[in-house]
Amino acid sequence: MIGANNGRFRAHALMIRRPCAMMSVMARGPLYLTLTLNNAIVEERTESFFSSKSQTDLLHLLTVIDAATRSQHLRLMILIIKNPSIGWAQIEEIHAELDRFHQAGKHSIAFLQQADNRLYYLACGAEEIYLPPSGGVDLVGLRAEILFFKNALEYLGIEPELFSLGQFKSAAEIFNREQMSEASRAMSTSILADIQEMITAKLAAGRKATPERVQEWIDSGPHTARQAVERGLVDGLLYEDQLEELATKKLPRGHACPVKKLAPRDGWFKRLFTFRRPQIAYLVAEGMIVAGESRRSRGSHPILGAESFVEALRAARDNKRVRAVVLRVNSPGGSALASDLIWRAVKLTGEKKPVIVSFGNVAASGGYYLAVAGQRIISMPAALTGSIGVIAGKFSVQKLLGRLGITVDSVETGIRSGYQSITRPFSEGEEQVIREQMREFYEDLFLRKVAEGRSRSVDQIREVAEGRVWTGRQALGQGLVDEPGGARRALELARQAARLEGRKTRLVRLARKRRWFDLLPFPLFGTSPLDQLQGPLFLMPEDWEIR
Repeated sequence: MIGANNGRFRAHALMIRRPCAMMSVMARGPLYLTLTLNNAIVEERTESFFSSKSQTDLLHLLTVIDAATRSQHLRLMILIIKNPSIGWAQIEEIHAELDRFHQAGKHSIAFLQQADNRLYYLACGAEEIYLPPSGGVDLVGLRAEILFFKNALEYLGIEPELFSLGQFKSAAEIFNREQMSEASRAMSTSILADIQEMITAKLAAGRKATPERVQEWIDSGPHTARQAVERGLVDGLLYEDQLEELATKKLPRGHACPVKKLAPRDGWFKRLFTFRRPQIAYLVAEGMIVAGESRRSRGSHPILGAESFVEALRAARDNKRVRAVVLRVNSPGGSALASDLIWRAVKLTGEKKPVIVSFGNVAASGGYYLAVAGQRIISMPAALTGSIGVIAGKFSVQKLLGRLGITVDSVETGIRSGYQSITRPFSEGEEQVIREQMREFYEDLFLRKVAEGRSRSVDQIREVAEGRVWTGRQALGQGLVDEPGGARRALELARQAARLEGRKTRLVRLARKRRWFDLLPFPLFGTSPLDQLQGPLFLMPEDWEIR
């Protein structure tokens, strides 16, 4: 492969050619593009025979829309939205590219089968929306639902001994409470209200309605296809096979433009020919943060290993052709130790070349901790970030073992040799030690490094910390991020910081080399990521999801 390669990492190149260069010459009329969204929209595709084809790379999708915007002959885009798995911040990035597409005097159509809040919000980035007669729009307002396991754990005889530092640090509440704390409820209400306000504004602008009218739609939902047309949520009813006929009516003598022709991926000859161009490295920090190597969980969710990511940053730092780094963070946090090791690697990289940080759907707790080492942080308004706080502890199964008639014996050489054992609870002295460790991590590491990275005092950061989660828009107002924007804005800032404006550059995506078992649909080796989450944690609740 061409680019940075230290034996364990390879560089994928992504470049933009002249859009539809061949077809623009051959086509006798204007062009239209059809994009079908039916897969998980991911920051980085999983290296597997089975899962990679069911995933859509977000950056490549944004690149395709940008190429459509710059094409002289492409006039219409059709978005077929089936059932993609996508986050609110990712939708905003697609909306931003569609806005530029419309500003270029071009038009767009969205086709939905059945839409929930999220998919209808995505469709409202297009100028017109259509449904099949049997479809519907479940626009009913947002809901954040959390399951609490305190009573179930008590029934099983499992005792959660979890401690939090920060009144809003609610990651442990699902195990030791029956409902949200007042602080957690206030935080959740604030986040939902802010995202709902963004959604309402977009729907009002896209559907040319007042915010009050949008609220009426929400309160009267869900809507059948007929009701959606009558109430102005969509523009008409048709089947997917009728989209081509609709495109012909809107674009007489129009021709379809294949995605591969519009934004082709570069082959080996092109990479070889452009080998000496200055490069911008694009690194994705995604998943729960743990020690060791990056890998996948048994549910194929990415796990961010500190060892792997530190090596990737070192490869970018030592490659003289890499002039700047864009760090894309999509992580709820994890191990405090692993987060700190990655923070150090980002800091060292920033001392040699610009590091611009871009947030995905979530960059909270440990994900935010490592981000503050970058020179500039940008975030879409609906991203979730912050959660500056610490949790620690364990689960004791002593009562469960007793109920099962299982006894435990041990030999120890220290009074705290078994403090991590799940077969007994913490002693009073052990609990005091753990709480002191948490205080040290919070005060001397988290708060101080965030204050240093954001050029503010520790007291100023403490006011917005306490484990509180913020939307990207709220975080901007609190000084936790520098400006709104997504991955493509981060690349633009990286070019500016490296003084590469107007020059041809290569974007390289550093990725760990594939091993044969990476191609399997499940991990063959390795342990659960929870096994490596010992000690204090910088972690936001991973299952906290807004629907």
